[in-house]
Amino acid sequence: MIPPAVQKLSGLADRLEGGIAPAIDKGRFFEAMSRIPAAVHIATTGGTAGLAGITATSVVSVTADPPTILFCINKTSPLAARLISNKVFCINTLTALHTSLADIFAGQTGHRLEERFAFAEWTTLVTGAPVLECAAVAFDCRLAEAKECKSHLVVFGVVAAVEYGKQNCNLTYAQRKYHVFDYGADNHPPRTLTFEAGCA
Repeated sequence: MIPPAVQKLSGLADRLEGGIAPAIDKGRFFEAMSRIPAAVHIATTGGTAGLAGITATSVVSVTADPPTILFCINKTSPLAARLISNKVFCINTLTALHTSLADIFAGQTGHRLEERFAFAEWTTLVTGAPVLECAAVAFDCRLAEAKECKSHLVVFGVVAAVEYGKQNCNLTYAQRKYHVFDYGADNHPPRTLTFEAGCA
């Protein structure tokens, strides 16, 4: 039985489509979201529709049965069409070594979709989607569903395989800057560094 609270939420997409006025303006929303630290990932796809990849921070686990994750992507992104056609994607979680790569896949350098892959070493696991060889972790996924919500698609994927990298410093993004979360040695507490400082 679906709880009443969940039933009330089930019509959220319909209500959004109905044109409910936002409670705050976009500027305040963007500023608020910029204050939430997020891990930085590169979402990739590969297959008959071609290679593509973008930098993403809106990645969330959904359920462990079956293992499922989601990420959000603008509908106008070239990755969106290729991903849906290929029906596979990989979420590659970045480390302190990947600030330049994150900018490349964010479109900051003007490189085309396929050209972006020349700046790192890639492999594949199960689905054929590109897996970053030195990622902190990679989630190789088969597309389960893509739900449209205003300007974006919410993309759900069932995890077909994972690949662990060396447990090291994860790249994060907050207040429109890169930061590094250092796990620390066994006898030292975790710490957060600016990305220029790197990881020891």
